[in-house]
Amino acid sequence: MIIANFSVDSIEWQHIGANGIIPAYDPNDPKKPHIINFEDSRANHILNKFAVRGLVVMNFGDDEEAKKAESLKLWKRFWERQIENHNQHNEQQKEAGNRYSRPTDELDAHAKLLGLDLLRPWRVEAKNTKETEELRGENMALKKSMETLQAQMAEMMKMMISGGQAVNVQSQSTQPETSEPVKVKDISDDEVKKRGIIEANNNKYRRLGESNLNLWLSKNWEDVMVMPEENKLELEEKYLKLYGVPFPTSRI
Repeated sequence: MIIANFSVDSIEWQHIGANGIIPAYDPNDPKKPHIINFEDSRANHILNKFAVRGLVVMNFGDDEEAKKAESLKLWKRFWERQIENHNQHNEQQKEAGNRYSRPTDELDAHAKLLGLDLLRPWRVEAKNTKETEELRGENMALKKSMETLQAQMAEMMKMMISGGQAVNVQSQSTQPETSEPVKVKDISDDEVKKRGIIEANNNKYRRLGESNLNLWLSKNWEDVMVMPEENKLELEEKYLKLYGVPFPTSRI
């Protein structure tokens, strides 16, 4: 059986202890080494494995140009499918929050040869260093303010639970200290409700890390946009700490 390879790739085959190469098509080689006569069982083995990459059977009287067109069609379809599979896999990787899977050198070369695009690594572009440092400083200040506020809120909640007993409260006021206890005003129902919402939101992203925060943000972007400012500030700080870049301004 005669097998021909009119593609631009050489085919390396193995069969029952033997191996060889069917060279790529070279129109300037009069010896036509890309056309080889094999024993039938070996030819069938090679075709079963490599026909999809451009190998065709040549019979006496066949139009060589027609066989060439058939071979190139198979070769092109094969590599288009490989590139499509690579891109689909990386789309799934991106949606799952996993790392980018790099193409082989062979796949990259064929994508360029066919003029097709391979999905490239995804990244969030960082702003310039000065802006990043300024934002990091602002976030640190916000973090300290949040810690102070949370401590005060915890103390107030503690007093509410104990029946609103009078305690001494630290104040930044310029008024002189007094030994008289200060009564803490009751917290409104709306404020209690807001704190509950903030805490519930915090539980949603508290345990997220570098491997899954981006995916969670992509799936819950609309919910994040309507969260209280306290939650947004926490998320901005968490994102900057994990990825070293500012929080995205739109869905990832």
